[in-house]
Amino acid sequence: MKWAAGLFALVILGAGVLLGLTGFTRFDPAAGTKAVADSGVARVTDCTSRGPVGRYGFGTWWICQADVEWESGTTTRVTAEPGQLTPSDKGTGVAVVQRGEGAVRNGSGNAPVYRADFEPSVFLGIGSVLGGLAIGGIGALAVIGSLASRRRKAQERDY
Repeated sequence: MKWAAGLFALVILGAGVLLGLTGFTRFDPAAGTKAVADSGVARVTDCTSRGPVGRYGFGTWWICQADVEWESGTTTRVTAEPGQLTPSDKGTGVAVVQRGEGAVRNGSGNAPVYRADFEPSVFLGIGSVLGGLAIGGIGALAVIGSLASRRRKAQERDY
């Protein structure tokens, strides 16, 4: 019984941490610290689906390639950050921005590209991790506390 409660407490803590990390990925705090280096219009050419569980969090994440015509007049093929562009964007122009000039993160060879209306947040990203840890920790403590309470009641009955 004691080991089952401990295992259940670990599962609750793990679920809280994973939930927090998913929020961290969604709000991308690293992007929130980078200024917009360039902006343009993207036309999606191809997308691949990732998930339902992966390094990008829980759920299905689209990773799309697009041809972007930058304000500077150049056109480049880029791989957008996960979840920023989707197959439903094919055939339309999507306003995009590039954050950070030399930071290549997704193995594409280009700096991170995001939808222009995406607002990364350091506060919400870090808050998600801390919130997930807190929720998971409180849940784990509640399970362990419940076990300790039952043990004390059983000992009181024995006297």
